[in-house]
Amino acid sequence: MNQLFFLAMMMSSLSAPSVDLTKDQLSIDLQQAQTLVQSDPARCVQITSAFLVRTANNPKQIINSRQDYGYREPMLTFGTIAQATGAHLLKGECLIQLGQYQLAQQDLQQALTLASKEQQPELQAQSLYLMLRNQNLLGAGRDNAPLRAQLSRLLDERTLQNSPLQVYSRLLRATDQIQAHQFEEAKQRITEARQWANATGDIRALAWIDAVSGDLYHALGQPQLALGDYISAQQQARPLADPLFLGLLANQIVNLYQEEQEPHKALQYANEATNYFHALGNPILLSQALSVLASLNRNQGDMNMALVYFFNALDLLDEGSQRTRVAQLKYEIGKTYLQSGNLPLARSYLSAARQAHRAGDDKEPLIDTLLLLGELHLKQKEAAIAILQLEGAQELANQIDDARRQLEIYRLLSLAYEQKGYLQQALESYKRFHQLSERINQQQVDLEQEAIRDNYSQIEREQQIKALELSLDHSRHQQERYLWSSVISGLLLAFFIYLFFTLWLRLKSARQQARFLGEAMLIEPRSGLANWQRLMNRWPREMAKRQQKSERWYLNELTEGEFDDKLHYLLFRVPFLANNLERHGYQLAREIESAFGDYVAGLTPTDGRIYDLREGHLLYVVPQRHVAQLHQLARQLLEQLAAFPCDQPLDRRISLGIVSHPFLPKAASALDHLGLFDLCYLALAGATQLSERANQSAWLELAAIDCQQAAFFNGDVWQCCLMAIDKGLVKVNSSHDKQWINWPGLSRTRGADDR
Repeated sequence: MNQLFFLAMMMSSLSAPSVDLTKDQLSIDLQQAQTLVQSDPARCVQITSAFLVRTANNPKQIINSRQDYGYREPMLTFGTIAQATGAHLLKGECLIQLGQYQLAQQDLQQALTLASKEQQPELQAQSLYLMLRNQNLLGAGRDNAPLRAQLSRLLDERTLQNSPLQVYSRLLRATDQIQAHQFEEAKQRITEARQWANATGDIRALAWIDAVSGDLYHALGQPQLALGDYISAQQQARPLADPLFLGLLANQIVNLYQEEQEPHKALQYANEATNYFHALGNPILLSQALSVLASLNRNQGDMNMALVYFFNALDLLDEGSQRTRVAQLKYEIGKTYLQSGNLPLARSYLSAARQAHRAGDDKEPLIDTLLLLGELHLKQKEAAIAILQLEGAQELANQIDDARRQLEIYRLLSLAYEQKGYLQQALESYKRFHQLSERINQQQVDLEQEAIRDNYSQIEREQQIKALELSLDHSRHQQERYLWSSVISGLLLAFFIYLFFTLWLRLKSARQQARFLGEAMLIEPRSGLANWQRLMNRWPREMAKRQQKSERWYLNELTEGEFDDKLHYLLFRVPFLANNLERHGYQLAREIESAFGDYVAGLTPTDGRIYDLREGHLLYVVPQRHVAQLHQLARQLLEQLAAFPCDQPLDRRISLGIVSHPFLPKAASALDHLGLFDLCYLALAGATQLSERANQSAWLELAAIDCQQAAFFNGDVWQCCLMAIDKGLVKVNSSHDKQWINWPGLSRTRGADDR
């Protein structure tokens, strides 16, 4: 493969850049060689070869990278293995620039061997990367998979995570896939490379990614998208001052504008490309840029400027080393002279180009040259010479089976035969021209239809992919929304469960405290006995129950016997509890009351209940069915209460008033609980008088006679009961003589005698 083919590759396809070596990997002369890779690759090869020869002749001067630097002599005398590896890499890259790909592969392989031996992953990766680029230039049929796999393993190492090769290796792979029409795979590689570049913020890498993306859209037949990526890459690369990259981008834009039939814009960017390659200093690239600029001026009809640019391009080339390129330029100059009408000069340059192409056995450019010579001789009315030139071109075109060139040959042959007077041959040539033209047109139509179908299929696939991507994005959004909804719902549920159990525990605690408080409210704190509140909670129900039973007893007319389901209310007055605080003080009084409460609680018989009504009053409630002898029970309780064990002097004259409910068996509802309490306290008042008179404990019972009427107790129960006692309607039973009781003295209304 010659250098012209390499230049054509560079100008028609952007792959990826070379990665510059660091100063630690290069000596001073090698650093100079690195600056000459693009501008003067031949001089670069000389410098690197001299360095390698010097180190090969003096192996002791090569210092291992693991040795101490303290004893080293100046770097002009000594070199490191890393520098030797860098020298091989530079030499291989320069040989690639010169088109010597086999020699380049050998040097790159030596660089890889040295880097592997010294365990230098960065230099290993650069060697593999350049070998992959070189193998692409060596031609098809080579298996690059082992090299790519080895490079991928190296790039997976932690030390190379931020290496530019993470981007450029993917771009190189994407370029291979674009040439193989594997467009989806190429798009995936470009996307991966862009992710790496965005993560590192490498502007140069981002510019190259846009350039390769432009190549992809160019191959897909989407020039507007390709043009946008190329211009974006050019704008990003301008601050980098990389004339090679900017020139290649300008060339790509020129090609696009030529395809889009916009010659003025193509001419503008061709001028830019020429300026960039002039700044680069590479005569070969500058010569080709001038050739493109000349061709554009010729297409615009400016033959003089075209000739100036062609001659400038020719002056930059060495005819000895650039024979094919020089021949091509002479062909272009001859073509320009032919179009401008300067036939002698056109004949001179075309003849020189023919001789050069024939010497190099370049069939296709030789056919083109013979076609122009045939056209020139036709214009000079030299039909016989034109026929000889065209028949030679026809023989070469048949050898390579080039239908398009055959078509032009038949057209010119028909004109030459007609000019010579060979009408039959002219007719045959024209028929062949017409048949071949129809066949080529049909092939073109088929290709266009195939391209349209491919383009439609590509668009349909892209639309399907976009639809799937949108669906995937929507699904992801839905999934994320459902996930967040589930998380939030779970958190809210956990919060509500926590709140529920917290409130439930608080409510349970509050209920328990309320229950404890309610129980405490029903207990007299001094004695620990049930208090007035507990009595009032139960008393109305008990009275209602007894009233109901009493009414049934009365309605059933079972009046022969007494009503036997009464409740006996025994109201005690304990004197030492009434003045306990004044006599003994607070602390001792509390101890006495607490001990008395415990003592009384142990005296309660079955189903009997005792209540502490404060101020020294105790109420004992017991059903009639649990009391055999009420008066005996009264005496017993008085004795037990008076026998309360205590070391302190106590007033043990205890009084007891007894009232049973229902007080009026035939009219149980005539007295409510308040009226019944009035009777209890009236009985207790009488018992107190007896106790004071007898100077000992006493009890007194009030009981209504069987014929007592309810109407008699209509009014103040206290006064009505005193009147009933006076009239003998209420019986009085007591432990002492009843005559000692002053009932009138208990009246709320005083008589004249009392006053």
